[in-house]
Amino acid sequence: MAQALSELGRFGTYKHEGHFIYLFSDAIQRVVSGDFNENAILRAEGAGDRFLEGFARSVNRLFAADRNSDNTLWIDKTPDLAQVRAVPAINKLWPTARYIYLYRPPEAAVRSSLAVWRQRLDGREEETAERWRACQESWREARLALGRDRYVEVYQPDMLAKPHEVAGQLKPLLQLADGEVEKLTRMWTNNQMVNRPRGERGAAYDAVKLSPDVLTAVRLATLEEVAHWPALVAAAANGEDDND
Repeated sequence: MAQALSELGRFGTYKHEGHFIYLFSDAIQRVVSGDFNENAILRAEGAGDRFLEGFARSVNRLFAADRNSDNTLWIDKTPDLAQVRAVPAINKLWPTARYIYLYRPPEAAVRSSLAVWRQRLDGREEETAERWRACQESWREARLALGRDRYVEVYQPDMLAKPHEVAGQLKPLLQLADGEVEKLTRMWTNNQMVNRPRGERGAAYDAVKLSPDVLTAVRLATLEEVAHWPALVAAAANGEDDND
């Protein structure tokens, strides 16, 4: 998704994922709520707002210095539970931010995590499934504070199966021109690897298979959360778990 948007020429991308933002989430929330020591410098009138504005400017400069673009819009791709939980803090720093939430069946997510972190996660598939569940649940809670015009939810397999529909979803969110919608559609139509990693990571992904017992455990751990997502309910009913 981030790569495709960067090809439109007006969105800058950061070559590293912005995991550092959530490291400050708790502190930002405390500044917002005034939950700090009575002698803190932030007690000065307006100091909290100035701190938040300064922090956002610093992050903007970091992204601007790294990207290969002169555009003022930048994309951060951080697929992480902690980043989803940091949405309230991100929202405070960048109140006009837009969010694209990509999701896929839990079986596919667990399999992908194992392919990337096999030594760390082997034998911890149920724990990985629980992390997927918590991420979905946290996003459902975070989106309540967003206007409906500030986010879209994309069922990741649709980027291949329904590329024009997905591009159309993004049009109002990102104020895309018709030509940009068509360009995204062409990119996803011609890129049949959009949902899988490439190279050595792709080979590792293809080598990972979840056993029947693991599949059962993953499905049990995520059953209640899946019920909140119509696309996932339909995928489960059709046996689309991407374990082949």
